[in-house]
Amino acid sequence: MGLLTDPKTQATVSRLISKYYAVVSIFFYIIGIIYMLSLAHYPLSAGTYFSENALLPALVEREYHSETDTRTYANELREVARGTPKGAIPEQWLYSKFRELGLDVYSQNYTVSHPFMETVTSKKGPSKTKVITGTNVYGILRAPRLAGTEAIVLTVPYRSLRQVATFGSTNHGIGLMLSLASYFRRHTYWSKDIIFLVVEHEEIGMRAWLESYHDTKSSYITSSLMSGRSGSVMGAINLELGSDSLDHIDIMIEGPNGQLPNLDLFNLAVRLCKREGIAVTFQNRQDALQAQWLRYEGFKHSMKTMLLNMAHQASGKPSGIHGLFLQYHIEALTLKGYPSQSRRAQSIVSVGRVLEGMTRSINNLLERLHQSFFFYILPSTERYISIGLYMPPFGLLMVVPILHGLALWIASGKVEDDQEGEKVGESDEKHSDEKKDSQVEAEPPQRPFSLVIPLMIGAFVTGVLLFYCPQYFITRYSAAFGLKPNEGITIGLLAFLVGCIFLPYLGRSKNQQSTDLSSKAEWQLLKSFALIWQGVSLSAIAMMNFSLAFFIAVVTIPVYTIVRPSKKRIFRIIQSALLVLVSPYGLVLIGILIYQANTINYDSYGQLLLDTLFAAQDAMYNSVVDRCLYGSWSYGLATLVVFPNWMLFWMVVWRKQQ
Repeated sequence: MGLLTDPKTQATVSRLISKYYAVVSIFFYIIGIIYMLSLAHYPLSAGTYFSENALLPALVEREYHSETDTRTYANELREVARGTPKGAIPEQWLYSKFRELGLDVYSQNYTVSHPFMETVTSKKGPSKTKVITGTNVYGILRAPRLAGTEAIVLTVPYRSLRQVATFGSTNHGIGLMLSLASYFRRHTYWSKDIIFLVVEHEEIGMRAWLESYHDTKSSYITSSLMSGRSGSVMGAINLELGSDSLDHIDIMIEGPNGQLPNLDLFNLAVRLCKREGIAVTFQNRQDALQAQWLRYEGFKHSMKTMLLNMAHQASGKPSGIHGLFLQYHIEALTLKGYPSQSRRAQSIVSVGRVLEGMTRSINNLLERLHQSFFFYILPSTERYISIGLYMPPFGLLMVVPILHGLALWIASGKVEDDQEGEKVGESDEKHSDEKKDSQVEAEPPQRPFSLVIPLMIGAFVTGVLLFYCPQYFITRYSAAFGLKPNEGITIGLLAFLVGCIFLPYLGRSKNQQSTDLSSKAEWQLLKSFALIWQGVSLSAIAMMNFSLAFFIAVVTIPVYTIVRPSKKRIFRIIQSALLVLVSPYGLVLIGILIYQANTINYDSYGQLLLDTLFAAQDAMYNSVVDRCLYGSWSYGLATLVVFPNWMLFWMVVWRKQQ
């Protein structure tokens, strides 16, 4: 500690930072990105393995073979669904089927109502709140060996004929669930209750069921009293099957706010799928061929899979309804089957055996899955990148804003010293230098904190206003202009952003009396705080959602480090354009544009841009809705962390120069 407080050591460190920070920052930024992307290479990632020995995967002989029952249930459900009014869930049919199988059957009714689902009745008239009603039906197979203190959940979302056109059918998934329930009922080795759950309205229905099951309150979801419960849920599997012949199964693991299930559960699904001969994919992509593992083609394939995994995690949205279980510390994933017309297609019996094996493995657990990783990135189904591997390259990126912030902090102090030194005549320059050195040793330099702190407080206040803007302003006035909720929220947020853009320019006083040196010290100190804030906030975000923090850092760091006030208008305009591009809304546009360009084949760039704009509008609206219904953090991070930080750099660019 003596070295850190020694004035000579401080002067040496300050001199080194001021001299080499630019070169070191460029080097660390480039190396950090290359380091992160190179982790997708086969020799640099690790092979997956089981940490929980109690799972005992593939050690039992699976016996399920009731293919006829699955098809019969699926065809019968299809006929019943056609006669159900308004696409509602066939509650009575499911209730009777579960009852015939000897399960304890229950149903749950729920109602969802909140201000962001208002529909406009007329341009001048009031808005009418849209209420969503639904029903969940579930049956419980009670464990014959224990008192039912633990449970396993097998869930399938019900989709009406209208939803099938967009999301695909799940009739065969429900049929397989009923067939498995009949098969499980005939065995006595279950030590945990098994809950067979069919939910309506996807995530909303799943959220309503979980809130009622765990007896938690919600401001927007009202549910009927849950009359049937089991014990603590140890694991959950969501199944989406629309055909009895499958090409492959895609495993989806992403949950809200970047949460991921325990890696052992993912490994279990992969191991059992390959044991049954089912082609298994991640991010709907098969693994690279073994002959390509050490070649550039294999590295490129794995890197794209890894980046898609990071993109889905960064979005903060669950890839399936399994994600809502993760908020209750319940390990869950989704198995989505893709139909095939080939003669080599896999039978649905193989999927049933996979589910049988997964259920029996979870049934063996004596405690919750905890030994394997919860923080990881997957470049393939059999390789993983743990937190110990992907955090070092992120740390290299974080060196850049911290180092730039320290350099500006040092420079802002030197500016004040230079300002005092100008008062001394040139004839006494040597004496002035000695006096200045003695003053530096005697007391620290004076920086314009009184001018910078109010700006930081103002930036945070604008973020708070933006956070509450949809709830208290936008939805109240969107009906007056005949706008839909998603249109009102998008236009309102953009209008707020435009207003904040003009605040620094309108707030500049023409009669402001300041020298070039004091103005320089002001913007240097302001930018120093903004850069350090960026480094600290992104480091905190990385502990919750690494992918989101990494993508934000890669895009914003180059822009944030180069912006500075300028007397030339053209330079201010160029810097302002770059800042608008990396604003929260700009980041959403960039992310969606890159994602859709790499996942969807477009005939023209115009169609790509048009779809990107509409997708960005939906993303902004969904971020607000997800915050209310599912506890998503995306909107809060964008408005309370990213936007105020961006606002500080915008103020830096438009600081008045003498």
